[in-house]
Formats: sequence, structure tokens, C-alpha cells
Amino acid sequence: MKEVASLNEIKTENPFKGNITLSYKVLASSALIWLLLPVMLFCAAYLNIFPGIILTLVFITIVFFAIRKLDDRKFEIPVKYIIAFAVLAIFISILSGVGEYIYSLQDHSYRRAILNDLVNYKWPVIYDMSTQTDPDVINITGSSGRAAFCYYFVYWMPAAIAGKIFGHSIDVANFVLMIWTAIGVFITLIAMSFYSGRATLFSAFFYLFFGGLDIIPYFIHETVGYADWLWLEGWVPHMSYICNFVDIGNVFHQAVPCYLICAMLLISRRPSNLGLGCGLLFCYSPWAVIGILPITIAKFFDKENRERGIKDTLKDVFSPVNIMAVAVLLFVFVPFYLSTSGLSSEKGLTVSFYGNVPKFLLCYFLLILLEVVPAAAIIFMRRKKDIVYIVSVATLLIIPLFKVTYQNDFAMRASMPGLFILAVMLCEICVKAVDKDRENTAKNIKSKPRDLIKPAIATLLIILMSFPGAFEIFVVTGSTVTGDKGPQDVIGSFGNIKAPELASSIKEQFYVEDYEDNFFFKYLA
Repeated sequence: MKEVASLNEIKTENPFKGNITLSYKVLASSALIWLLLPVMLFCAAYLNIFPGIILTLVFITIVFFAIRKLDDRKFEIPVKYIIAFAVLAIFISILSGVGEYIYSLQDHSYRRAILNDLVNYKWPVIYDMSTQTDPDVINITGSSGRAAFCYYFVYWMPAAIAGKIFGHSIDVANFVLMIWTAIGVFITLIAMSFYSGRATLFSAFFYLFFGGLDIIPYFIHETVGYADWLWLEGWVPHMSYICNFVDIGNVFHQAVPCYLICAMLLISRRPSNLGLGCGLLFCYSPWAVIGILPITIAKFFDKENRERGIKDTLKDVFSPVNIMAVAVLLFVFVPFYLSTSGLSSEKGLTVSFYGNVPKFLLCYFLLILLEVVPAAAIIFMRRKKDIVYIVSVATLLIIPLFKVTYQNDFAMRASMPGLFILAVMLCEICVKAVDKDRENTAKNIKSKPRDLIKPAIATLLIILMSFPGAFEIFVVTGSTVTGDKGPQDVIGSFGNIKAPELASSIKEQFYVEDYEDNFFFKYLA
């Protein structure tokens, strides 16, 4: 009886309480492996055996030396936040349409076809035009000849291989793609909390909802209407900046790696691996590299690196990892991307598409005022001397001056790094403001009414900036509740296109004709 009594006195500890000590080395290694694994699978499985083996071994070597250079800072994170981030990461992945479990945004028509062909075709994917069955499609693509598949599709490699292994199963591939995306989101949420100084759900909020003040032109259009309106975030011609949710909903294969690389860039101390990060982004989103390149260079010379001295900084900049990674990645992916002839006919200075300079200047000014200024202004006092902040804002001012493609994909994708860095910095501002408020409450310090004006304005701006993301989430969840999953199989396969209206864009973006004489397909693939 005494033994029973003593056992009853033992209190079972709550497994959800307590902290986990996480090192920067573990976090950065996880991010690096997550980013590099699809690239290594591409080299090992998509290329010829000889270059594939050599390049895979080179990347393993790069990973080894990159991890050795990582510092071992510690970060305390509560167990409950680890669990919350894991659940939220899966939720965000599913909500963005990855896995095709719920209603998905329009670009998923292309994403489904990409995964379908990677799972069901022999690698490298070669299309026989005689398999096209729609007469209208045949008029565009032709009924004979062959074309190779080309796109920045490395993100799908783990899912595609899983689908092939399990009997060419799209269901298996979609499940692995969802889990793979959730892992990338999970690591990013932790990295954002690392930057903010403590674990916080603000990380998930800004990851999902950060955007611009598109609510203002939206209500103007709903009230009076105007001719140049295209869509919620396309309210001026030839220029648009996109909120986070629409990015991860439409181009998750670009946004999720981009956001992770940006978060890791912000918490890095030495630039010895930053070239590797920038080079890896090229594998996932060539346009986003243009946006992150000046920010990466700025990081080379931030306050901490300037204090170390220019000699040590340059030594890290030109480290073997940076040089080897950039050289190898460019050697493989530049000829791959250049093999397609799908260069847009609509490209050049944005002002040239307006017809008159005053209209362009007005639209440009409004875009910057509503998409960049709100977040930049809230962050300004805390980060005004931070060169990464300064260059991020500067890139966002310059990017809209150029246009590539009808809807200006260049502006939408090249702006992802700068906008996400502002989102992470804004997240940190909110964390510090909450911590300060708690500290004042604990010390019984009452805020003066005038001290509440700026926080109130900032809070209102953040709420309004979440409108475009919240609007699209409402569309996704509402459509799912009513049983609508959207057009699930509009394209089917690029080898047998079901939608004639998309055939021209598919031919321009995804086909490589005369691939036998192309350097990549002749010597590498």
C-alpha cells in the first residue's frame, strides 16, 4: 500500500512543457539539406550517369564543407511551439493547394501537369507530338516531331521519384509533395523565430498573410470601377507585387525555397555559405535570384561583417563553398534554362508599355506607396541603419521599372526576396513591441495616450495589409466547403494537352525543340 501511495504522489510531467535547445548549426544544416536534396536527385536521376555521379559527389562535398563552417549559436524554443509550427506547416501546405486536397489557385493547372509528366514519363521527359489528340492543339504544336521538357522543376524531384517507386502513383507523389513543402515551411517558421529572438506565432501570421494595401484600390474598383483593373493585386497595368499566400498558392515551388533562403540569410553571421544559398535559389526561381542577389551582397557587408574587417569578410565571400557551388550550379542550370526558346515578346522598360510617361509615373508611385511604403515605414526606425533593409527596399523600388511577360512575371517573382525580408523584419518588430508591452505591464508602467498612436497606426496597417491574403484564403476555404476543388485536370499532360487556349504558352515555356543539338540534352541529360 505504501508503494501504491508513493506512486500516486509521483507527478507526471507535461511533455508539452519545457524548452528545446536548438543550435543554429542544426537549423542551417536542415535548411541546406532540404534545399540541396532535390538538386542532387536531379543530377543523380535526370542526367547521364557519368556527369550525374560526378555532380552528386560534388554536391555532397559542398554540403560537408558548408556544414563545417556553420557556427553553433543556441536558441531556446518551447516544445509547444515546435508542435504548433509542425501543425501550422502542414496546414499552410494543404491550404496552398499542394497535394491537391482542397480548392487550388489557377496556376495549379500547370503544376499538376508537371508532376504528372515527371511521374509517368521516362527521364529526361521527351514528348512525341503525335500523342496530341485535340485538333486545335495540333494546329499549334504540330502532329509530328519531338520536344524535350524544360522548366525549373527540381522542387518536384522527391515527390516524382516517390510516385515512380510506388507504381507511377500520382496520389503518393502528391502526398510526398505536401509533406516536403510542409518541412520547408516548418524550417522557415523556426528561422523567422530565431531572427525575432523568440518563438512566436507572428512567424506563421506574416508567412501566410503579409501583403500590401491592395484593399484600397479594391474598394475603389468595387465602388466606382476603372478600366485598368485586372485582378485583386493587378490594379495597375504591367506592374504588380503579390502577397505571400498567393505566391505560395500559385508558385509554391519558387516561394517556399525563396522564403527559406531569405530567412536563413537574415540569421547568418558569416557570408561563407551565402553564395551557396543564392545559387540554390537559381535552381528553383531564376527571377527571384535577381531580387536576392543585391541583398546577398549587402549581407556580405553588414555591420557585423564590417566589424570583422574587410579582409576576413572577402575571405568568406570567396570561400571554396561559395565559388564551387555557384560554378557548378550555373554549369548545370544555365544551359538547361537556356535550352527553351520561350522568351517573352513582351519585355523591356515598363514605361514603354504605357504610351505616356505621366501615367506610368502615377501607377509606379501608387504601387510603391501601397505595396512597399507601409511595411518599410513601420520597420524604418529600428532598421534604418541596416544595409540589408536599405538594399531590400531599394530593390523593390527598382524592380517595377522592368517588364517580362504579359503580366510581368519578372516583377512578381523578383520581388519575392525583398518583400519576404520585410515580412520577417515586420514580424520581429511585432515581437519586440509585445515584449516591451509585457515588460511595462510587469513594472506597472502606464503608457501615455500619445505613445499609443504609432502602435495603433502600425497595427491598423498590418491588419489592412493582410487583406489580399485573407481574401484568397476565404476563396480557397469557401470553395472547399461548398465542394468545389476547382478545375482539377485542365491540362492533363504536356504530351496531350486538353486545353487548346493554353497550348501556345505551354509550347513557349516548356518545350525544347531540336533538343538533340542542345548542349544540355546532348552532353548532360
